[in-house]
Amino acid sequence: MRRQYTVVLQKGEDGWWVANVPIFHATTQGRTRSTALKRAKSLIQFALHTMRNEGAKPPLEDPSSLAVVRVQAAV
Repeated sequence: MRRQYTVVLQKGEDGWWVANVPIFHATTQGRTRSTALKRAKSLIQFALHTMRNEGAKPPLEDPSSLAVVRVQAAV
């Protein structure tokens, strides 16, 4: 069975890409966007494999529970 999980990518000030996987409360990074995304996928697969070995069910992501919002703030 295949499931989809949200990965939030953001380019850091140092030029590296940070990939956050909210449902697993996990973060990874890569020098390129592609590398960060590949590492996020590996992180997800590792988490799911670990859960399966422990007899836990994989989490179901509720897309309505995620939002990207831009907020203005005075500098």
